[in-house]
Amino acid sequence: MKSFVLRFPNGKTKAMTFSYDDGIPADLRLVELLNKYGVKCTFNINTCHYENGNEPENRLKKNELKEIAENPLCEIACHGHTHPHYTFLPQSVVTDDIMTNRKEIEAITDKIIRGFAYPYGPYNETSEDSIKAAGIVYARTTKSTNDFTLPENWLQWHPTCHHKNSLEIYEEFLKQTRIVSKPTVMYVWGHTYEFGPDYDNNWELIEELFEKCHKNPDIWFATNMEIYDYVNAFNSLIFSADGKTVYNPTRTDVFAHLDGYWQPNSGTPVKVPAGATVNLYD
Repeated sequence: MKSFVLRFPNGKTKAMTFSYDDGIPADLRLVELLNKYGVKCTFNINTCHYENGNEPENRLKKNELKEIAENPLCEIACHGHTHPHYTFLPQSVVTDDIMTNRKEIEAITDKIIRGFAYPYGPYNETSEDSIKAAGIVYARTTKSTNDFTLPENWLQWHPTCHHKNSLEIYEEFLKQTRIVSKPTVMYVWGHTYEFGPDYDNNWELIEELFEKCHKNPDIWFATNMEIYDYVNAFNSLIFSADGKTVYNPTRTDVFAHLDGYWQPNSGTPVKVPAGATVNLYD
């Protein structure tokens, strides 16, 4: 074996994911577009607004949150109970804020919540430790990279770009033609209020992006958590000592690019089904 490299479901080499913050009514319009084009998105929610039974007009209602959580195109994730600057707070306060946020979202949605977006974007070692203690497995920053790599540290998941630059970046994304190296991910983030008349007044921007990308059969559309879980499943594969046999102990089918010395179909995607053992050189 020369290489055994991650591929997304059905052997795809590209993935796209979206992440929108704060849980506001405009999110519902974005969900309508997700349903229209089959694109997936993660919505990051603050929960202090729901204290004492409150459901303010400028936030999603609890029943709307639950409905979004039930949509297979959507994921609900944490964004801090009070949306504070974590880097300015003691660890005990940060941990409590994250755990309160997670518990309240789980109570509203009846879902196990493991994702997170840092309020305002900044983070440090203390906030990462608090996130781990709260059972969170990935955390998105606001530091756009303009590249398409998977994170080395899932608690510092830097997005590719804000949606303002997404159409230009998407054209660069299509040019990525890595054959043996790791697959590419375009990660777009923002706030849906930015599409509104009081800000950029450009809902047509995100719809144009959705319309372009949903036609591409080479792209896997996934929520943030689906990407994390899939990569984690791939990394859980167990190989024989000679590298000719692989066992998938997870419940997720995974795919890889196999470039082998003896493989008759070298370079074609290999599927390793959930719970199965596969001889790579049959």
